[in-house]
Amino acid sequence: MGLFDKFKKKENNDWKNAYVGKPHFYSDKGGKPFGVFSLTEGTLTSFPKNPKLLYKVDNAEINEWKLMLVSITNKGVLGDMMDYYEAVNKLMKFVIDEKDNNILIRGLLLEELNEVLG
Repeated sequence: MGLFDKFKKKENNDWKNAYVGKPHFYSDKGGKPFGVFSLTEGTLTSFPKNPKLLYKVDNAEINEWKLMLVSITNKGVLGDMMDYYEAVNKLMKFVIDEKDNNILIRGLLLEELNEVLG
């Protein structure tokens, strides 16, 4: 096993040790469903790039997706929920790996979460 094999093995372990983001579903005032993922400070997390491909509610496609940022330091939610796809674009600089439709995001500091919000 060479030096680079050790790094590859660690990468595979990262996917196994990551929190797999799962959406929660809600309805807006008009009854239209939307999905919400949460990203918690300091947590290695795997998210789908495009959740529309994976999730449906009552066989209906969910077109609205949100991301909620949670701070351990501040013991609560940071700001308002933001558009999921806009958030994923901002999070791409923190991605440590990608597989198929999934991204692996390293644990972020509070300052980095606030940067994503900004």
